[in-house]
Amino acid sequence: MVVCPAGFDSIEVGAAVTRVLHVALSLQPGGTERLIVELAKRLHRDVPAAVCCLDVAGAWASELTTRGIHVTALGRAPGFRPALGLAVSRVAHQHGATVLHAHHYSPFVYSCLARLTRPSLRVVFTEHGRLGDTGPSPKRRLANTILARLADAVCAVSEDVRQHLIGEGFASSAVGIVYNGIEPGTAPDPAARARQRAALGIADRVLVVGTIARLDRVKDLGTLIRAVALAAQARPVELLIIGDGPERAHLTQLAARESGSAPVRFMGHLDDARAWLAGCDVYANSSLTEGISLTILEAMAAALPIVATRAGGTPEVIDETCGRLVAPRNPEAMADTIRALGVDARLRHTLGAAARQRVCDRFALDRMVAEYRQVYEGTRAAAGAVAARTRHPRDRHIPRVR
Repeated sequence: MVVCPAGFDSIEVGAAVTRVLHVALSLQPGGTERLIVELAKRLHRDVPAAVCCLDVAGAWASELTTRGIHVTALGRAPGFRPALGLAVSRVAHQHGATVLHAHHYSPFVYSCLARLTRPSLRVVFTEHGRLGDTGPSPKRRLANTILARLADAVCAVSEDVRQHLIGEGFASSAVGIVYNGIEPGTAPDPAARARQRAALGIADRVLVVGTIARLDRVKDLGTLIRAVALAAQARPVELLIIGDGPERAHLTQLAARESGSAPVRFMGHLDDARAWLAGCDVYANSSLTEGISLTILEAMAAALPIVATRAGGTPEVIDETCGRLVAPRNPEAMADTIRALGVDARLRHTLGAAARQRVCDRFALDRMVAEYRQVYEGTRAAAGAVAARTRHPRDRHIPRVR
């Protein structure tokens, strides 16, 4: 029996329990990171979990560690670092992991390297989106001729992302879809709307457009700022931007220069962002690409009508029953749509109610968690077959998280 790190005890390889090590960039606040946290928390009792962050642990790590879910940060240096594969393998050994769940491409690459050092590991890869609206990468397509063979399950969060993965060299038959999900919660009532608008000092007659986003170029918030400025030529409009990121200084300057009579409030990162959505009349998303946006789902759960760009997986979420889609990089089209919703309160209510029902029916968190559990369990037979044929010396005793 080996001596295990604090918080771990030991089990033999071949135990029936599926144990998952989520491999991520970090647990800094973001959509993918929220899904990792929710998966780990909700499944931990039956599918013990730990998290390995290639970079830093991030602000949300404590949400897991306080529940006894171990989080390790590897502090990756810039550039390709093959030794990180061995580091991921060691963390998997400490956790007793049978499955590596890689979130995004870089974690997938290092998870594949980890599997080369420990063949009994299974690899699940989820691609949550794209960094831009460019086509598939020839470099990745070449690498994937090898890496794809090391993946036991490949999941995309939308059909758009699935097609992109196929374009990067994954077999179409090998890539499935697991749509993102959220906890719908309760719909805000008129009293919640009044409270939030009073807290913001916004009159009832003002049309409030809200968005939640990382302030990054791919979110193209400049288009939204210009659209709201154009819409404000017809009636009072205010824009609330919840989130932070590298583009904040640039966007603040842009808003000061171009927003005109439409005030733009940069709210920064808020842990209770959904509560603030209660004070909005319309939710807007101006991204150049999306996987399945959790913030759009949050706005739908808050019963808001959606105006979004026809980009990435968004058309798989939004249809004419619950929102309106416009072309990316087109502030005039977005402004026209915001204006049309602004003058029709009944339409806003109808679209918002349908948006909330669509989340409850198709994009609930319980459904997503159940589907990933099926993916994990589907790897057990393959792991057992490998363990029966060969046992790596490092796999003879594997620690187990409590």
